[in-house]
Amino acid sequence: LPTRTKLRQKNLFNVTKCSMVWQNDGEYLGVKVTRHTKSKKTLYNNLELFRLNEPGVPVEMLEIKDAVMAFAWEPSGHRFAMIHAENPTSTKVDVSFYDMMKKVEADTKKKSKGNKTTLSKTVGKQEATEIAEINKIETLSGKQCNCLFWSPAGHNIILASLGESASGTLEFYDVTNKSLTVKEHYRANNVLWDPSGRTVATVVSQPMGGGHFKFAMDNGYILWSFQGRQLHQESFENFYQLAWRPREKLLTRSETANVLKNLKKYEKQFDAADKERKRAEYLEKTTEKRALRSRFRERMAELREFKLRQKAARDELNGGYDSDDENNYITKEYHVENVLSTKEEVVY
Repeated sequence: LPTRTKLRQKNLFNVTKCSMVWQNDGEYLGVKVTRHTKSKKTLYNNLELFRLNEPGVPVEMLEIKDAVMAFAWEPSGHRFAMIHAENPTSTKVDVSFYDMMKKVEADTKKKSKGNKTTLSKTVGKQEATEIAEINKIETLSGKQCNCLFWSPAGHNIILASLGESASGTLEFYDVTNKSLTVKEHYRANNVLWDPSGRTVATVVSQPMGGGHFKFAMDNGYILWSFQGRQLHQESFENFYQLAWRPREKLLTRSETANVLKNLKKYEKQFDAADKERKRAEYLEKTTEKRALRSRFRERMAELREFKLRQKAARDELNGGYDSDDENNYITKEYHVENVLSTKEEVVY
């Protein structure tokens, strides 16, 4: 049971509004704070970022000059994304990505100050170290989006423009590999990731309360792969809700890292299983062809046997001449030479 023990206290002053966003694993807490000046005429924003798993629960403040319209943590990672713009009503916004852990190369690694947590990873023969320090990854400018949807598996995020007056633009972005795919689902008002992170659904649904829904003609859903490839589409006259079946998370982060580390050990086993499965699929697909080939070979064997039984009668009709005997033929060889190209060179 919760003990209500105070772990960390942070005092905020001149606050107009604040909202809290937890990371799925409970490792981080982000507090978006909108403050005002003493005259209360000017507003400014900043993010208070808490590291819950570190001693003393340290807090980092990130000042944001723009208005922040959306904020979302990567479900099982150290990154977060936010939508911001100078004017909250802007149609063109910026999307920035930050990482709570900073990577430091082995040869340039310096001693960390204070009690900053470090994580070591071995890449090939070099050791990379991550220190607990916030750093900006990148900013995507000029985007048309108002919502962020991270994949449950991490790495991929959808920058969506949802709502009645929105364009329905869907930007599938791979934060790790920096690849972007732009799609569209007109009138979409919700995005739902499959728990595995492989598939995502975009939905146009009407309120449960009933009554007239002016966008009923657009009701339905579209299924996409995490890379932005359309897989399936359905339309309905009345459509209220779509929900994915829950899926248990089988491995912890450390177990997942251990599997990735030892993946080469099982590579041959996986390749053999894949080849066996492909062979079974090939045999199933070619069953009819192999049956036709077998019947053809049986027919050819019958014809050869029939010809062999008629050999004596055929030789008698030909006056003893055996047309199958190679010695009854005269073989002549002709050699024809063709000049393919010529080249003349004058030597002085």
